[in-house]
Amino acid sequence: MKKIITHLNPDLDAVAAIWLIKRFLPGWEKAGVGFAPAGEVEDVDANPDILYVDTGRGKLDHHQTADYLSAAMLCFEYIKKERKGEQLKPLEERALEKLVEVVTQKDNARDLDWQEVKEDRYQFYLHNLIEDLKGLAKTDEAVVNFGMEALDAVLLGLKNQVKADEELTKGIHFQTPWGEAIAVESGNQNVIWRGEAKGYILVVKKSSDTGGVRVYSRPDSKVDLTKAYNKVRKMDPKSDWFLHASKQLLLNEASANPKMRPTKLSLEEMIEVLKKK
Repeated sequence: MKKIITHLNPDLDAVAAIWLIKRFLPGWEKAGVGFAPAGEVEDVDANPDILYVDTGRGKLDHHQTADYLSAAMLCFEYIKKERKGEQLKPLEERALEKLVEVVTQKDNARDLDWQEVKEDRYQFYLHNLIEDLKGLAKTDEAVVNFGMEALDAVLLGLKNQVKADEELTKGIHFQTPWGEAIAVESGNQNVIWRGEAKGYILVVKKSSDTGGVRVYSRPDSKVDLTKAYNKVRKMDPKSDWFLHASKQLLLNEASANPKMRPTKLSLEEMIEVLKKK
């Protein structure tokens, strides 16, 4: 039986290395996981059915060098080489590159923004959650299992982020009284957050599945969607709309209320409403 061995008290890099191998190295999906004291292991790479990651001083460990590396980075490169004819899908590979880079930054202490670290939300980040699980006296196996499921979710989010960036390149740019906006037909909620992150003052998403519309504006803006709210209710009285108390969020669909009736208004009609003062 194949087995992956990492060090006791696994950190994010060790967990990510195990996750990469079990999820993306053919034949290793059911590999067992073991834990050993960190350090050098004799003939660490001798047995093809045992992979030492983030420990052992072998091909998938980086502690014998001062180079900018991580076990996750080494495992990712090893996996791509070993898959040979069965290449990763382009979207998956791009998302994995982003994931591995963040893990590598963290493992080399290059992710620290001290203004961010002092914020309470820093305690919600995956690498801190893994450390805190160990503080709860969870077993190493429990830490790995939690980390693997969390990384599945992270990968999905990164894939959606990559897709959102691609969809935004096809969006319709337009001017509002508050600044430049973009409108996109998509089933991907990430287009809203990525659009805001790219600097658009307002992002309009019309669902490609239901036709429902979401209008988000940047929280640091002076956008007031009250007039747009009143206008769309008159134009399409048989649809449901919700205007957030901030006046910066206008919803015609919400995961918390699946009974909302989607609008019949087209994306172009929504743009014309939002262009006006």
